[in-house]
Formats: sequence, structure tokens, C-alpha cells
Amino acid sequence: MDTTAKPPALASPKLVKNAKGAVVPSSQMAHIAYGCEHMRIMIENARKQTFQYYRAILQNIYEKPSVIAQTYKNASDGQPVLSLRPLYLCLQCPNIMTEADRDEHIDSKRHVFSVESRNGNVYCGDCQDFIYDPELEGRRLQKGKKRKYEDTTTTDEHRLVLNNSTFLPCRAIGLRGLYNMGQTCFMSVILQTLIHNPFIRNFYLSEGHKQTECEKESCVSCALDEMFFEFHSVEKTEGFGAVNMLMGSWLAGEALAGYQQQDAHEYMQFMLNTLHFHNGGSTDAEDDCDCIVHQTFYGKLSSTVTCDNCKNTTTALESYMDLSLDIRNLPKKKKSASAISDDNQIGLQSCLDRFTGREKLGEYTCQTCDSGQNATKQLSIKQLPPVLPIHLKRFEHNKATSSKIETKISFPMALDLYPYTTQYRATQTKGSKISSPPNTSHNMNNPSNTLIYDLHSVVVHKGRIDSGHYISYSREGDDWFMFDDSKVVLANEAEVLNAEAYLLFYIVQSLEV
Repeated sequence: MDTTAKPPALASPKLVKNAKGAVVPSSQMAHIAYGCEHMRIMIENARKQTFQYYRAILQNIYEKPSVIAQTYKNASDGQPVLSLRPLYLCLQCPNIMTEADRDEHIDSKRHVFSVESRNGNVYCGDCQDFIYDPELEGRRLQKGKKRKYEDTTTTDEHRLVLNNSTFLPCRAIGLRGLYNMGQTCFMSVILQTLIHNPFIRNFYLSEGHKQTECEKESCVSCALDEMFFEFHSVEKTEGFGAVNMLMGSWLAGEALAGYQQQDAHEYMQFMLNTLHFHNGGSTDAEDDCDCIVHQTFYGKLSSTVTCDNCKNTTTALESYMDLSLDIRNLPKKKKSASAISDDNQIGLQSCLDRFTGREKLGEYTCQTCDSGQNATKQLSIKQLPPVLPIHLKRFEHNKATSSKIETKISFPMALDLYPYTTQYRATQTKGSKISSPPNTSHNMNNPSNTLIYDLHSVVVHKGRIDSGHYISYSREGDDWFMFDDSKVVLANEAEVLNAEAYLLFYIVQSLEV
């Protein structure tokens, strides 16, 4: 009679509560044998090799330049690409992969374990989740270094620590709100987007601006440096009073002085210009400026004007720090993937189509014809910055009144900007119709002809133009958070995508080395 042996019980952690009744997260579990059944099998079969390889990966992450663990090879052409999102280092071979490549690698090679490139956490492909293994976790906390002493903590001491520990999910990782100091929500939302911008954050946390060496009085950059220090080193979760930033803004921009409501877009432009000058930015040639603001936000537009008579074309380059898109009276005739999702909202791509579309000019003096002629003007993106702010023109001002445009603009989590570039426009036939939307079918067969930007922050204006309120959303890792003055709340993608956006911040998905 055949008998079937029972499989060994999975060593998954149980739900544990401490003495205060709070659920203890897995990172505080002290007595789990293995992270998962699959890791148990791997350690039993290849214990020495597994730990040696994991230690080598941790040394790559923590001891070598961070660019190494954040660089992978493009599957299409084999070129190295620097990723701004976490990558995965295979625990069973030397591959460094994106999340999508990781899943394909698991299916094709059956290498189910990989290590996340930022913090060294282990991912199991069979569990389809990160796992907590006590032995691997001990090595992760040592950052790949050899142990200098033996852990002599007893079981009772472990239990004492476990029962009296409080988990702080927001501690020292930048998740703090800002107190409203009198209609200062316009300032708070822009500061939150800067605090969670990885390029700006890396600059300040690597002492790119040192308060001790700055001689400027009420320096805005010093105030931002103070905020990064407070948000990333001090174990506090309550709101922060940005008094020095407020005073610095008042002194640097007279129009900002006082407690009246201001426009968040105008404050963003003020901040970028001020940080440019306070961080060694040049006042002459913008192309030669290597300040952190230009490295992060600086781009170029190509403006071409073609004479309808002689077809002579003149081209000029214009610099920009953000794109301002008109949302008034957008046509609702075209219903395509890049246009309208329903009768009440218009897609962001439709706004970009209009921004880069052909525009008929009236009286234009053609140098070739030496007379006034009709002409056609068209903008395209010549150079994209690593971070692209997009301003949706919701506020209309005229001599008599001011009003707010309530049109719902839908926007994607991932935006392909290649169809709006000068390079893409050059590939289009001269006889293409003016009204036809950009052909994005190139994405289907040629992934290298894409410029994917991921949504990173959203600024929202609620209410009327004269009595509204600003809130913002920013992504930290794979999670979204809503910032409403001093309040910080976990949000989901659906909530973010449903927001009535005023400013959108897209960040490049990867950088070529």
C-alpha cells in the first residue's frame, strides 16, 4: 500500500503582538527558523555558498559605489543602464535585473532568490514576496561585514526587547508633515516634492550645501538643508515648523512676504531660481551651469517656424524648468489612447499633443521672402531633464476677474515622452496631417525608442481660486503618501490618479551610463 509523506510544515512567521497590543512586524521577530520553505531547502543544500554569495552582494551594495548595484544591462542592446528604481541581484548567479527581468529570470533559469539593491532584502520568486530569514537578516544588518563579537543575548532578553518595542514606520525616512504657519500650504506642497526628489535629496544628504560654510543671510538653501537633516536623521514623526524657510522666502522674494495665499507654481519657480543662485549657479550661459537645479530640472525646447510660401524654416532653442500646458477648450473630437478617457476628462497626452502641435501664425516676416507671410510654428522637446515638472494652467486671469478651470485631466503612472521630442518629429513624414496624433506604435516593436518617465509627485489645488487649499502626493519607494500640511497618510495609486492635479512631477525611469 502506497503512502504519501506529509510535506514539512512551512516556517512562516506567526502574527505576534507586543505587551502594548500592537502587531510586531516581521523585522522584530526573533525566533523564526527560516524565511520560507524554499530558503530552508537552499540553505540545507548549499549553506556555505549561499552565505558567501549573499555577503558579496551586500558588500557590493554597501561598500562599493552605489552606481554598481543600480546598473543593469539593457536586454535589447546589452548597454549598461543606470536605474533610479530598485534593482535585483540574483543570489544564484551574477545577474543584476529590473523587476520585470527578475520575474522572467525566475521562470527561465529557476533562480528564485534575488537581493534588492537598496537595502539588501531577499526576495523569493516562489513566495512572490520578500522574506525574513534570521541568519540572512543578521548579515544584512552587518552590511556584509564579519561579526566582531558573538551575540550573547539570552532568549529571555530577546523576549523582553520584543514585548517592549514599538515599531516606527515613518522614522527618519523623510515622512513628516509641515505645520501651516498662516496659509503656507502652497509652500508646504512644493517643499514636500523637493524633499522626496531623489536627486535633490542625494545632493543635500551628501553635504552638497553646507550650512557651516555658507555666508548668505537667511539662505533658502541652508533652510532646505536643515529640513533634510531633520527629516532624515531625527527620530520624530510630528510636523515640522519650517520657520527658517518661510523667513528666507520672504527676504528673497518680496512678493511672498505676508500671510496671503500664493500660487504653488510660482513658488516652485521661485524656489528653483533661488536654489540655483544659492548653490553656485551661474548667471550667464545656462548650458554651462552645473548646479543641482540645472542638473535636475533644466531642459530645452526646439521652436521651428516655417514660412507657408517659401517653406523656409528657422529654428530657435528655448530653455525651460517646467512645461506649462493649456487645458482650455481642448477638442473632444478625437478619442484615442492619448486623448480622452471619458466625456468629462481629458488625457495628459492630449495636452502634450496640443503643446507640440502645429500652430498657424498670422503676420510673419519671412527673411527669405522679405515680406509678411503666413507661417506655421511648432514646438518639440529637444532636451529632457531627469525630473520634468508639468504645470496644468488651471487659473485664468484677466482685467476684470480671475477664475479656476475645473476640467478633469487624467494622467498616467508611466508617461512615454518620446513622441513629443525633436528626434521623433524628425522621423515623421513631411506630408503627415496636422490633426493626426503622434504615432506611438513604435513602442510595440522597438523598446529602445521610448523615454519612459514615472510619476513621482502630484500637487493638488482644492476649492475656489480665492479660498482654496493645496495638498500633495509623493512616492517613497513603492508606496504613495498624501501630505496635507502636518498630516501624512498612506495613499494608493487609484487615489493619486483620481486627484485634480495642478502640478505633476515625472522622473526618468532609467539613466544611461
